[in-house]
Amino acid sequence: MGPLNSLLLVLPLLLLPSSLASCAEKCNGRGTCNIYSECVCQDGWQGSSCSERVCPFGTAWSDKATADDTAHALVECSGRGTCTRESGICSCMEGFTGKACDRTSCNGDCNGRGRCVSMNEFAASTRDENSMSYTYANVWDADKIYGCICDEGYTGYDCSLAECPTGDDPLTTGQVDEVQLLKCSSDPSSASSTFAIYYKGKVSTTIRASATLGEFETALESIPGLGDVTVTFSVGASTICQTADTNVVEIKFNENFGSLSPLVAYTDDLLPVGSTIDISADGTTTYTDYLGTIHYPIKGTKEDEVCAGRGICDYQSGTCECFSDNGDVYGSSNSQGAAGTRGDCGAALTSITNCPGETACSGFGNCENTIPTYRCSCQDGFYGGNCALKECLKAKSWFSYPSANEAGHDDLVECSNMGSCDSSVGVCECVPGFFGQACEYMACGGGTGNPCSGHGKCLSMRQLSWEADNNGDATDYEYGKDPNNPLTWDADRIFGCTCDDGWEGYDCATRSCPVGDDPGTYDDVREVQLIRCYASSGTFTLTFRQKTTQALSWDIEAHDLKLALEALDSISSVDVEYTRNQVTSSTNSTYQPLATCPSYNLGTASCEMNNKGTTTAASGVTDLEGCKSACDAIVGCTAFGWDSAASSCSTYSIAWHNKTSLSADSTVQSYYTTADPSLIKGVNKIGICTNSSQTNVAVISFSSPSGDVPPLTYTVGTTFALKDTAYDTTGLITVATDGGTIGTRTSVKGTTDEKVCSGRGSCSGELGYCTCHQGWGSSDGKGGMGTLNDCGFRQNEPISSGG
Repeated sequence: MGPLNSLLLVLPLLLLPSSLASCAEKCNGRGTCNIYSECVCQDGWQGSSCSERVCPFGTAWSDKATADDTAHALVECSGRGTCTRESGICSCMEGFTGKACDRTSCNGDCNGRGRCVSMNEFAASTRDENSMSYTYANVWDADKIYGCICDEGYTGYDCSLAECPTGDDPLTTGQVDEVQLLKCSSDPSSASSTFAIYYKGKVSTTIRASATLGEFETALESIPGLGDVTVTFSVGASTICQTADTNVVEIKFNENFGSLSPLVAYTDDLLPVGSTIDISADGTTTYTDYLGTIHYPIKGTKEDEVCAGRGICDYQSGTCECFSDNGDVYGSSNSQGAAGTRGDCGAALTSITNCPGETACSGFGNCENTIPTYRCSCQDGFYGGNCALKECLKAKSWFSYPSANEAGHDDLVECSNMGSCDSSVGVCECVPGFFGQACEYMACGGGTGNPCSGHGKCLSMRQLSWEADNNGDATDYEYGKDPNNPLTWDADRIFGCTCDDGWEGYDCATRSCPVGDDPGTYDDVREVQLIRCYASSGTFTLTFRQKTTQALSWDIEAHDLKLALEALDSISSVDVEYTRNQVTSSTNSTYQPLATCPSYNLGTASCEMNNKGTTTAASGVTDLEGCKSACDAIVGCTAFGWDSAASSCSTYSIAWHNKTSLSADSTVQSYYTTADPSLIKGVNKIGICTNSSQTNVAVISFSSPSGDVPPLTYTVGTTFALKDTAYDTTGLITVATDGGTIGTRTSVKGTTDEKVCSGRGSCSGELGYCTCHQGWGSSDGKGGMGTLNDCGFRQNEPISSGG
């Protein structure tokens, strides 16, 4: 044969699988058809015919843990939206946005008064109130939870509130302004030696090491919110930084009151390398200058209250409405108690004789009416200069600056920074997607009005972890197990759905379609597990995926074991076969009377008794003739049905798939097969357990569930025992799986599929119904025709074994 002919012969063989393969709708041109007539879809497409778009994936907002303190896997639409299969676009739950519903919305987009940023960007671009810088880049929510960084003069979780001036109470006396100290050791002659100063996370203009007092003071006052300061140098007419003589710099705060955040120096650009700036802001650490003079810092003790505590803030306009009750009138101050333009109600314009409020302290506080304070001490839950405002609850924040590297959400704030406080009633108004008295919880799919659409349980991340399983088996995972782990801050705060059977989706609003093994993947194998039991009394139970059978007798028969397993919610269909063929008792068999005999071909059967010969029934016997007799090995024949005993010792076999051998001694055998359990009632039992000299293996083959399923587990009862000539002990049970052996039998690790609509149809999530592709129909779970609506039956074609 020439080379060309050889090639022509080989080519068809190489092309055979793909040429025979025929996929649904030719995979719609978005995939390839493999040897199993199964579509392998291109990226971005899915479904048995590649007709459905895949939506973007994101880190799950809520899911079940996969290990202790491990959760938030990648899921479609981040578990806060529904995928529109026609477009591949996520339809997000209210309060969430992004292509994968992967971030929270900023309410009103910060109302045009701030920037909407992630926790990651917040940490990277700003500093905290003490001007410390931390990272928040490696926590699961770093780029998911967004919030507002408000422009100067605005506040609130959504920057919707205009800030009012703060000030010192004009009636309190004996208080002082804050003074902080600074000393700089650096070469002032280097033009490139510079530094900067932070206050409450805001930074000054660049300051040269050679800056004069006036230049330094101007640079400080460039910091937003710092206000007016008075600066003094201990080395007069010098530069701020020195290399030999220590210059102690005093900074007195004239417009910011109370105990203030520290000034913090940025020194990376100071020269020479190793140059330092020290700042004392604690009120105790002193510095000594080159003359030996000791300089003392001072912690401020003045009040720093909204509207100086003598008015109410109008957060819409950012102006103070100063108290004027009962002739006691307050007005704007100069920040030192006299009238001025600060706008803070910090000046008493008349002689004050009472506490604020038409009724002193509005009836919700005590008036400290000792002259000259006339301050209200409010009851718990009330605040304001006249105690007229009600506090909203505080809880850990959703959006705030990290408290350490990769740690956040731990400062207590009003309405958790996910809602606004109605101070007239003290109630938080939460943004969509959050709930709780302090907006401290993230809602389940379906929202607070209809959590989980009424088809599931709404559970916290910690509670969801208790529902986690590994291949259907329960686990002991806990999310939030380590209370000091900052990465699981959400354990009791974020909630998600676990859906009832038959429902799915982040909000449990979608009906589940049947799943089953794909019969097209013909080389798959069913899971086979083996059980061996040694016992002579008592009961035991079997458990599969948290579901446990009723108590099973030590001598339960194969058929009854099958029924017991299939009664579990976790098992739909199994086959059970025993390898043992020895009858455990030689007592006379008794049979239930039959009302009628089945009218189908009975085939042939034989009964051998004490080596006295064998008689064989004629093939094709039907109806009553087929119900003649059965044999007992010791006594002889007894009636089967209502016929009297027959002298011929004949018995008949009804053709079916489950043939079982019975034997009372080594010389006598009786064979029967039946599809109807009522036909074999009273036959001497072949039980699952044996004595120590015998062996029986229960071979359990799984049809549904499919795939590599977890092992059956067992629990023995208190009377489960083995008593024979060799043993007097507790009964013994052995289970073999995934290739393990018992005797000559080997278990099998299942490779069958569990696909929606068996991978041979499309699912209607609205109805929970499979629409099968041409050539496929509803199966019985084993590849045959049935009523499961799973598209697992190949129509008009021989059924292949296996998958």
